[in-house]
Amino acid sequence: FREGAVLGLFNIRTVGEDGALVIDVSDLFFTNIPDLNPMDGINRGRSWVDDVQAFPENINIEVTQSGQARPPGAPPTAPMRFQTQRKHFSLYRLPDDPMMPRWADTRVGWISSATYDMSRPEHRAEQVRFIHRHRLEKQDPTAAVSDPVEPIIYWIDPATPEWIRPWIIRGVDQWQPAFEEAGFSNAIFGRIAPTKEEDPTFSLQDARHHVIYWRPSTVANATGGQVVDPRSGEIIKGEVNMYHNIMELQKNWYFIQVSPLDERAQRLPMPDSLMARLVEYVVAHEIGHALGLPHNFKAAAMYPVDSIRSREFLERMNGHVATLMDYSRFNYVAQPEDNIPPELLVPQIGPYDRFAVRWGYTPIPQARTPDDELPTLDEWARAQEEFPWLRFTVPGATADPEAQTEAVGNADAVRATELGMRNLERVVASLIPVAEVPGRTYDELNTLYGQAVGQWGRYMGHVAAIIGGAYSQETAGRGPRFIPLERARQQEAMSYLSEAAFHVPDMFLDADILRRIETQGVVERFRSAQASVLNNLFQPARPDRD
Repeated sequence: FREGAVLGLFNIRTVGEDGALVIDVSDLFFTNIPDLNPMDGINRGRSWVDDVQAFPENINIEVTQSGQARPPGAPPTAPMRFQTQRKHFSLYRLPDDPMMPRWADTRVGWISSATYDMSRPEHRAEQVRFIHRHRLEKQDPTAAVSDPVEPIIYWIDPATPEWIRPWIIRGVDQWQPAFEEAGFSNAIFGRIAPTKEEDPTFSLQDARHHVIYWRPSTVANATGGQVVDPRSGEIIKGEVNMYHNIMELQKNWYFIQVSPLDERAQRLPMPDSLMARLVEYVVAHEIGHALGLPHNFKAAAMYPVDSIRSREFLERMNGHVATLMDYSRFNYVAQPEDNIPPELLVPQIGPYDRFAVRWGYTPIPQARTPDDELPTLDEWARAQEEFPWLRFTVPGATADPEAQTEAVGNADAVRATELGMRNLERVVASLIPVAEVPGRTYDELNTLYGQAVGQWGRYMGHVAAIIGGAYSQETAGRGPRFIPLERARQQEAMSYLSEAAFHVPDMFLDADILRRIETQGVVERFRSAQASVLNNLFQPARPDRD
C-alpha cells in the first residue's frame, strides 16, 4: 500500500453536515498492534477512552489500558503482572507539501534518517540520508538576512520554577546568532507558555508546539529530541525534557571540576544565580539536539591546552570548546593563577555550532533538488580542512583519543590531565570545610568524595585512549581518514599512567575524610578503578589495530 500499513477497518457511523465521514476508532487503541506500543494482553472490558482533544493539524487521545506489563524499571526477564496505565496518543497530519530534504554529510554532524533510493544511477541500492531540521523560509527571499515566515518557538512548561524561567529563555535564545549567520533574523525564541486565562486555546499537548518540559523527577538528566516528517526530515515537534535533579548533577560537576576557580562554588548550596546559569547551559545543549545537532566529542581536542588557559583566547573563541554539543563540561584545565572569569568556564555557542547551523539551514535558492545542493554543501563542508575547530567526530572512529567524552583540552590529554589533577587536589582538600555541617549527615561529603574519585577515573581513561590510538578526520574521498598516533606520544601516556593510575593519589587516602564516610571500601574502590584502566589497555581490539 502506498500510504503504509492498514491499522484497522471501521464502519461508517454517520455523515457530518460538511459531508465528512464519521467513524469510531476507539477500539484501535485497545488492540495489540505493535506500532501503537500497547500493553500485552489488553483487557478491552477494563480499558476506555478518557479524553479527546482536536487541534487544526492533529488530534490527541488519552486512554486507560489494562493488561500485562512489567513493573517500572524492572529488567526484561522480570515476570509481567496485571496493571492499569494511562497512555497518550497524538495523531498528526503531515504537511501536504513536504519540505525539500537536505542530504547529510559525514563531515558535518546532523541527526539524520536514511532511506533507499532505487531511482539513482549507481549500480546498487543507494542509501541516502537527510538531516533533521526545522522548516525555515525567509519572508524576503532576496535579502541576505530576513525574518522567517514562521520562527521556531520553544514554549516553557508552567511547571518550571519561576526563578529559573528567564535563564531557560536565555538558553534557547543563545542560538539566535547562529541562525543569523544562516540568513535568519529573529529565528528562534524561548517563551513562557500562556495560561488558560491568557489563551484558552493553547495547550502544551498540541503537537504543533515545541516544548521545554520540567519533569518533577529524581532523574539527574536532561534530553532533547524531535519528531520528524519521515519523507523530508522536517522537524514537526521539538522537545526538551529537564528533570528536576539535573541541578544536583550540575552542582556536582561544577564543584568537582572548577570550584577552585569560582568562589561562588566554594560553599554549598551554590547561589541561585550560579545554578540558573548551569541550567541555562544544559537547556542550550538540549535545544541543540532538538534543532538536529548530535554530540561532537572531537571538539574538545581542537584547541591547544595552553590556549584555553588564556582569557584573551577564550573571549575570542567564546569558550574552551568549539561546540556546545560536546560533553566538555567546565574548564578544569584553567588554573587559579590564570584569572579566568567564571563566565568563561562554562561552554557557550561556539564556532562549530555556528558553522553547523549555517551548513544545515542556509537556503540555497538556485537548487531545485537535494542533489542540486551537493556542490555548494561540499564547498561549505571543506572549511573544516582549514579550520580544525569546525571538524566533527568521524562515525565509528573508536580508536581516536581526541574524540573522548567528558574531556577538556584533549589535544594533549596528558598535559590536560596534569592540570586537571591540580584542581582536583584543591577540591579534595576543600571537601570537609564545604560538606561538613553540624547537625547534618555526611551524605554530601560521601557524594562529593565519590564524584572526585570518578573524575580521577575519567582523567585516566582520557590518557589510556592515547595508547594504540589513531587520529581521525573525515576527508570525503580526499585522502586517508585515520593516522596512527606518534610512538613517543603513546610512550608518554603509558609512563604517566604507570604513576598516576597505578599509584593511588595520596589525596584520596585522607583519613579525615574516610573516617567520616565509611569503615571500609577505599581498597575495593581503587582496585576496581585500576582494573578498569587495565581492562581498557588490554581490550582485544587495541593490539589488533594497525
